[in-house]
Amino acid sequence: MSVVQPQRRPATCPSWCTLGHGLHAGEDDTVHVSGALMVRRTVLRLCMSTDPSTGEQEGPYVLLGGEEYALHEADALIDALTELVDRAAVPGPGVSPRAGS
Repeated sequence: MSVVQPQRRPATCPSWCTLGHGLHAGEDDTVHVSGALMVRRTVLRLCMSTDPSTGEQEGPYVLLGGEEYALHEADALIDALTELVDRAAVPGPGVSPRAGS
């Protein structure tokens, strides 16, 4: 019977990271990725890396499918989508309310 070593959680690991650390050497062990959220068939995640020699952090970023958004860009996208949904919720003359209402 073999003993499995517990995975270490680096001090730089954010609370949302779901990766097991200590399994890879070097830079691969400094990447942090959240659990996935799905919208239709698109995966959304948080991602961040930390330079092991300097401690400098890159990110976090929102990964939306194959696209990477800085947090301020993701926030602007949320605002724009919310505005579009709000506009659609108020039907004009001859326009039916949005589906699902």
